[in-house]
Amino acid sequence: MTTVQTPISVSIAPMDKDNLDIGKEVSTFETKNFNLFYGEKQALHGVNIKIPEHRVTAFIGPSGCGKSTLLRSFNRMNDLVDNVRIEGEILLGGKDIHHPKVDVSNLRRQVGMVFQRPNPFPKSIYENVGYGLRLQGVNQRSILDDKVEWALKGPPCGTR
Repeated sequence: MTTVQTPISVSIAPMDKDNLDIGKEVSTFETKNFNLFYGEKQALHGVNIKIPEHRVTAFIGPSGCGKSTLLRSFNRMNDLVDNVRIEGEILLGGKDIHHPKVDVSNLRRQVGMVFQRPNPFPKSIYENVGYGLRLQGVNQRSILDDKVEWALKGPPCGTR
């Protein structure tokens, strides 16, 4: 079997065309030789990028080249997928997001994700709807039940 590796294109829109030196800018995110595997299948291959602070950055590439996989890696959503293994580093503000002392819930508060299509965690509908409440420390089952039911029975999002 032959594997075709399609690179991810990274486009950075300069704020000041006359003074563009990304190497001198402060990076919000930086990946260092980042590899991600789903079981034996390697999805990301040695990704090395710096994403400058206060810049618009776009990931452009064909379907299946790893754009969403990389984005999900920035807030460790891939941790919830069975058989995922990573190598290399992802730094947020110079700190490794995979360090054992990193509070993943706090990381996800800092690094939000909005996808074109719904991208729930691999949990039940109940757990996905109640996830935000649990992050805020709400663990009483009756409160969770009431809020989840209210959210699921209410009018569609954006009409409340």
